[in-house]
Amino acid sequence: MGATTEPGGGSGGMAANGADPAATSLARMVLPGLALYFLAQTLLRTLLGGTFEPDEAELVLLSQGFHLAIGSQPPLYEWGQTIFFRLFGTNTFALIAHKNLWLFGAYAFAYAGLRRVAPPGQAAVAALSLLFLPNLAWEAQRSNSHTAAMATMVMATAWAFLRLDRGRLADWLIFGLVMGLGGLSKANYWAAPAALILAGLILPDWRARLADRRLALAVAVAVAVCAPSYGVMLAHPQVTFSDTWEFAKGGRLLPGPAFLTGLLRLVAELAAAAALPALILGVALAIARRRPRLAPGARILLLAAAVAAGLAAVAVILGNVAFVRARWLMPVLLLAVPGATLCVLAAAPRLARGLAVTTGVLAILLLAGIADLRLRGAGSDSLRIDVLAEVIAAGQDPVPPIAGPHYYTGNLALVRPDWTYLPPYQTQALAGAGEVLLVGIPNRPEALARAIAEHGHTGGFRVLSATEATLPYRFEADETRAVGLIRLELLP
Repeated sequence: MGATTEPGGGSGGMAANGADPAATSLARMVLPGLALYFLAQTLLRTLLGGTFEPDEAELVLLSQGFHLAIGSQPPLYEWGQTIFFRLFGTNTFALIAHKNLWLFGAYAFAYAGLRRVAPPGQAAVAALSLLFLPNLAWEAQRSNSHTAAMATMVMATAWAFLRLDRGRLADWLIFGLVMGLGGLSKANYWAAPAALILAGLILPDWRARLADRRLALAVAVAVAVCAPSYGVMLAHPQVTFSDTWEFAKGGRLLPGPAFLTGLLRLVAELAAAAALPALILGVALAIARRRPRLAPGARILLLAAAVAAGLAAVAVILGNVAFVRARWLMPVLLLAVPGATLCVLAAAPRLARGLAVTTGVLAILLLAGIADLRLRGAGSDSLRIDVLAEVIAAGQDPVPPIAGPHYYTGNLALVRPDWTYLPPYQTQALAGAGEVLLVGIPNRPEALARAIAEHGHTGGFRVLSATEATLPYRFEADETRAVGLIRLELLP
């Protein structure tokens, strides 16, 4: 992978001195092993079928064509999903294969970047340590979507950043391109490149590398890549910032400004998300009877993680944010966990094999967990949306445009793509008169008015019919869910 960026890192000297055969074998197997794992996840979800979770169902509606920006998320993930839907059709395989390709990319870029600062075997284990993060290893498989693209772009940014020691113009351009694409993945991505650059300016050896006018060129490339989509998003602020209500979710836990509660939740969410990696690495050190040692290659990653956490705290304070989710802090964790793993391996290199086996066991447990989740229980992943489609087809003739929570509309679009669905963001689709079918909306005047106002109708309405569909679950015969179906006539 080229020259190392810090003393004691990289693989350059190991080949000459004779690398550990086990480490060499591990480095050789890591990418094929990861490819097999994500292929297994893809085939498992495809074979098990079932209903899409809300984030996944939303993509059925958002990825029907290419766009610069729609909804509250940047468009990179939706571009990729659109390609997969066009190649394979709108189905489970296309959605899950696309997601797992992004997830494989996160680990592959982590390994490529860590090879710049650590021996191959240790770089492989540090890359695999991303499996210790529940929000990436479990939640991304179970439900999340855009987080997969963000994780890949964070690790691609680390890889591109760690190549800047070579001093080539091409590397600075690649760094800028990766930052630009990363900015199109998810808003919290920006914590990663900002933290890496700030951390580099703190460390003397990195400071010298970053004191280069080509850094401005890289930033200019990133801005050029992001500008068209960001321009569209800023031109539609009501849509772009429609999810910011979450920042006040959950109420205040402390007296005083809301940001005090936000800081408390930030610390709590980071601690909870880091608990499993800390437990695994702590047990490994206890078994080896060693204390962690700061690996040369880990210094920049750990410092960048600390800076990213600081940037998150500043954002909470400036935005007076009271609610924080762990997945919003993923850039911190994606930098910290591989760095911490390198420190453990620096203290006890022989732990590499044990940690690799641990990741293999976790991978098997994750596959079993996904299978168990989708083969039993009365959850959102097993609701019979096909029954809902049958009820609508039998009771609505013709079927008008359908609006409602994207969990229902997205899954209905999977079953009946021939119907018209209103997207999960503000539009003017109902600005005139006509009819609409509301699915899963409470039959209360204020709720109905709010649902149609979201799509541009500010006039009156009349309820033409109001029924309920009783939906069963795939594996729980005694459990059902009632879903309201309300047909409205829109009045001037």
